[in-house]
Amino acid sequence: MIGCRRWIRLCLLLSLLGAGLVRADEWWAWTSIEFWRADRAKAWLFVGNRLDTQDGPYVQIISPRFKYEVLPWLDIATGQSVLSIENVRTEERTTQWRPELELNPHFQLGSQLSVELRNRMEWRWNEGESFTTHRSRHRVQFGYSLRQPIGPLSRVFANNEWIIDLHRHQWAENRVVPAGLTFHLGKDADLDVFYMILSSHTPAHWRHESVLGTFLRLRL
Repeated sequence: MIGCRRWIRLCLLLSLLGAGLVRADEWWAWTSIEFWRADRAKAWLFVGNRLDTQDGPYVQIISPRFKYEVLPWLDIATGQSVLSIENVRTEERTTQWRPELELNPHFQLGSQLSVELRNRMEWRWNEGESFTTHRSRHRVQFGYSLRQPIGPLSRVFANNEWIIDLHRHQWAENRVVPAGLTFHLGKDADLDVFYMILSSHTPAHWRHESVLGTFLRLRL
C-alpha cells in the first residue's frame, strides 16, 4: 500500500509538470560530465543545447568548468564557455566566447532542505562585435530531498535567476523554475527535469516563453 501511494504521488507530480511541458516554446538540454574530483575541488565539462524553432536561436555550448570549496558554505568556480548561435530564420551562425567567474554560497537547513545561491559574472564576446555584452547572473534555488525516494524520484526543487545586462545597465532576463524534479539514475548519474518561464526584456515590453529543460549529470 505504501509503495502504491508513492507511485500515485509521483504520477501526480509528473502530470503537473507535464501539463506545462506540453506547452513549452523552447527545449533546453544540458549535460554535465564530471571527470576529476578531489577533497575540496572538482572539474567537469558542461555541454548544452537550446532550441527555439519559431523565433529564437539554436544555441550550442561547451564549457570546461572548475569549482573549489573555499569554506564549507562557500564555493568559487570558473568556466570558459564557447557558444555557437544560429539564427533559425536566416541560418546565419556566430560564435561567442564567454569567460565566467562564480561565487556561490550554499546552506543546508536541516537534513532535507537546501538553499543554493549562484552569482556569476560573464564576459561575453560575440564574433564580429565589440567586447561589451557582459552580464551578471544571480540565482537562488531551494531543493527538498525526499526522506524516502519515490522510485527514482529523489528531490524536488524550484529556483529563480535574474540576469543583468551590464552594458545597457538594465535587468535583461528572468528565468523562474516553479517546478523541477530530480531522478537518481544510479551511483554516478542524476537527471533533472524542469519547467521554466523565460522572460526577456525587449525595448517595448517583457516577453514571456515557456521552456522544457533536462539536465543530465554524470560522474566518471
